[in-house]
Amino acid sequence: MMGVFNSKISSFNEAVRAQDTEAISEIGAELLRIGLDECAKPNVGAGLKETYRKQCLTVVSYLAKLARTVAAPASAGAATDGADPYYAPQQWFSDEVPNLGFKDIIGAQEVKNAFMVDIVAPLRSEFREIYRKFRGEQLGAQILLYGPPGTGKTHIVKCLAGALNCKIAVVQTSEVLASIVGVAEKNIRDIFAQAAELSRCIIFFDEIDSICADRDSEDSRHTKSILTTLLTCMDGFMKTKREGQLRIIVAATNLPWKLDPALKRGGRFETQIYVPLPDEEAVKKFVSLHLEKVPHDQNVTADVVAAKLKGYSGADIKAVMKQIANRPLRREVENVLSKEIGRPLGERITMNDCNEVIEKYINGVTPEMLLHFEAYTRGISYEALLELIKKRKLNQ
Repeated sequence: MMGVFNSKISSFNEAVRAQDTEAISEIGAELLRIGLDECAKPNVGAGLKETYRKQCLTVVSYLAKLARTVAAPASAGAATDGADPYYAPQQWFSDEVPNLGFKDIIGAQEVKNAFMVDIVAPLRSEFREIYRKFRGEQLGAQILLYGPPGTGKTHIVKCLAGALNCKIAVVQTSEVLASIVGVAEKNIRDIFAQAAELSRCIIFFDEIDSICADRDSEDSRHTKSILTTLLTCMDGFMKTKREGQLRIIVAATNLPWKLDPALKRGGRFETQIYVPLPDEEAVKKFVSLHLEKVPHDQNVTADVVAAKLKGYSGADIKAVMKQIANRPLRREVENVLSKEIGRPLGERITMNDCNEVIEKYINGVTPEMLLHFEAYTRGISYEALLELIKKRKLNQ
């Protein structure tokens, strides 16, 4: 049904462009009917319901504006200030600098090293002359982080903001997108306008592929104007930097091969950093942080559990450990509720708990996904990489 709804949104936008009031009213009413019906269904997830709700509110706002326009003809002399009644400006930047630093990033040493060389070191006095020799007075950067989902890209950028004492705008692209034509572009311009007033700031676009897909692809049919606006704002933002200002733009994606090439050319996101899955030591650290908080059997060690979680992202490890901890928790609750027991019995995480949860858990990162990232990092197609692997196996 979401596909039908999105198709109606496209038709609604076309009617808005054409100022076809009859079509706007008819399609708008249909959108509201679909949205309300879907929100009433018990099998529709909370996230999808929230999407329907937001889209419907935007449509209602536009229909209300249209009704006011029709009800108050120009001869009535109604005053207008040119404001857009269905565009709601918001504060994109956090009030406080994140209380984080590079010490709060588990693993990802190559990412930290890249940040240190490209961003942090140029700001330190002992490196100033070296960077002037090779880069001139250029400060700031535009960086694309890519890698499997759940590898902590957002957390890494927040740690960078804390290390640099920068205010940060964490922009979820779903917050930028809107069903009404032109609102997303206004959101983007607003983000950069707010950033221009700050002396030190980081703009972070999460899941940027949703608004910056390759303009030749089918995925970009509704976002081409948004991409154009973003590229224009990025160029102007970096060129108009005042002396002493630190301006950093970071974007993250799980699908770097879908991005428009213009976004990755020189002067934009020319620095691309792969954020990998945690290595063996990082996995142990993730597991240890969770185990030390809850009672567990002596044989349940970070080494043993981490060995079973090789190839998992930090987010998946967190989810697995939460499910493991829920098993003794549930047993303790049942003990207290039991008429025969009626009290806690000191339940602990057992190795059986770990094995059963990990066996049933579906890893969010697949081998095929990792091959896609390897192909992208090598600068070849996925099909070409498969051919190389096939030839390598034949030659062994």
